Amino acid sequence: MTDKVCALLGFASKAGALRYGFAKAVEAVKHGRATGVFFAEDISAKSRKEILFFCEKNNVQSYMLKGIDIERLSGAVGRECGVVAVTDDNFKTPIINSLTSEI
Repeated sequence: MTDKVCALLGFASKAGALRYGFAKAVEAVKHGRATGVFFAEDISAKSRKEILFFCEKNNVQSYMLKGIDIERLSGAVGRECGVVAVTDDNFKTPIINSLTSEI
């Protein structure tokens, strides 16, 4: 599961459909550009709480990437980050399907 999710996030990154890092992800959520937010399982509790708050307030889905830490997420998208916002449904839907298919 984690390999497929990382590959999909890498494709989204190459297509320019991601906003990297906490600040850019929150900005995309607030301005209605984000269709989904994904965060590594080892981000700080404060960052997790704030991401969940902004996503809930703006009706944007958010997902913790179980089994994917900041280092692995950063390697998948090509930049150091623990949070990414997806700005295209064509990338968000397969990532969510990959996450939920393993549960």
